[in-house]
Amino acid sequence: MKTLQSYFIRETFRPFALVTVVLGALAMLTQSLATMDIIVDDQASFFTYLEITLLALPQLISTILPFALFLAVAYAVQHLHTDNEFLVVFAGGMTKWAVISPIMRIACLVVLANLTINTWVQPAAYKTMRESIYKVRSDLASTIVRPGEFVSPALNLTIFAREVQNDVLSDVMIYDGRNRDNPMIYLAKTGTFINTGLHPLIALTNTTRQRVDADGALETLEFTSTNFALQGVIEPQGALIYKRTDRYLGELFHPDPSNYWDRQNADSLLAEGHLRLSSPLYNFTLALMALAALLGGDYNRMGYGKRLVFTGALALMIRLIGYSIEAAAAEYPVLNVAQYAIPLAVAALCLWFVLSEKRLSRPDERLAIT
Repeated sequence: MKTLQSYFIRETFRPFALVTVVLGALAMLTQSLATMDIIVDDQASFFTYLEITLLALPQLISTILPFALFLAVAYAVQHLHTDNEFLVVFAGGMTKWAVISPIMRIACLVVLANLTINTWVQPAAYKTMRESIYKVRSDLASTIVRPGEFVSPALNLTIFAREVQNDVLSDVMIYDGRNRDNPMIYLAKTGTFINTGLHPLIALTNTTRQRVDADGALETLEFTSTNFALQGVIEPQGALIYKRTDRYLGELFHPDPSNYWDRQNADSLLAEGHLRLSSPLYNFTLALMALAALLGGDYNRMGYGKRLVFTGALALMIRLIGYSIEAAAAEYPVLNVAQYAIPLAVAALCLWFVLSEKRLSRPDERLAIT
């Protein structure tokens, strides 16, 4: 029996690993397209873009694991049905629980892996990703200036710098014609980007400002240092705020009472915490739904395609209901109980459906009747 169960484990784990890799690759492709604006809008490097894309992978893997397990169980059990291997093991006296227990062991391991991702890996990756995105969008120099090029970040505003190192510009020229009645030209030895709370600015040193006065004469003023404000050109980045997905369980269940954002979103943080703990249960639920579709009901020599399609659609609907409950729990915390109740209730129903003798007949018994 142990040899047969090891065989069932191998037959289930291999397609599970393959499906997880394929779905993970597709999710990565989708995520890479979604973060393309990091390069296009914020002038980030390719390595920063790749880092941000990879840091989103744990959350994507956490989402696809239940569906990967459903597809793997469906494929493995259908394959064993097609080869009449279940007919042999049932005829040999194996119980239904002995047949499905190897699959449930894999489901237990996936639940533990999913829980680890949700409670530690995802928040660690998302915190790093949030910090990387904040750093990119706070890098004002790379956002609006390219060395050796005339750049127009706003209408009638042109900025040139011979070199850019970090946030320091060398040999700067700024043409500011946003006020058409009073256009100005700034020539500065150096300029430094400063991100203030009100609006970003460039601190210019050894500056010459030129403009044409009301009499049509060229007016030239020299400054040791002056500031050129960028209001209306770049919005201030503000303070870094970690979102729900970036936080560990302790931060979700015990938000900082001195933090205004935490106080205002306490129920939302609580719902996210319960989602992290309850979502791994869907691995049990979807695995048992696949087993119920193939081992429940009557034996069918023609296959179980229709059952699997119906069960797959039902599994997707149940998972979407779970997400909807989590969203509603952010407004009504009492619904957090339902985040656990739904996957557990469906899993219990499917397990009863698989194991109940009243509902099921073994394949060898059905063949005997036919």
